[in-house]
Amino acid sequence: MIKKTLLAVLVLVSFKSNSQTLETVSKMKLNYQKCLDKGNNMSGCSINYYNQSDSLLNVVYKNLKEKISSKEQSKLKKEQLEWLKKRDVYFEKVYADTKKEGHFIEGTRDFEMVVFDEKANFVFGRVKELIKRN
Repeated sequence: MIKKTLLAVLVLVSFKSNSQTLETVSKMKLNYQKCLDKGNNMSGCSINYYNQSDSLLNVVYKNLKEKISSKEQSKLKKEQLEWLKKRDVYFEKVYADTKKEGHFIEGTRDFEMVVFDEKANFVFGRVKELIKRN
């Protein structure tokens, strides 16, 4: 657990010190796929991928906010709050849809993997959108 936390901090520091690009997102996706390809703890891979998406979103949002005027910051904050509402609705839908499909049993690792994968992809969509505005 400590190793993962330390790794996450190091990743965030490197993101802060280097400009985030769409290449950063691509590398994360590639590393995620490599993790899945191992076939071990695939739900852990997807949870980690989601956590990375969320961390990167926070860094990209803060970096963008620092570069814009206070009036634009206010608009960005309002926009982000609206996006968070959409995210929450989408996350609920993903959970319900995955449950309804019946391919995966709720509470299993496979179910978790599918849900977190979808959540991460949604968040990375927002990350890419904000990166393009940086």
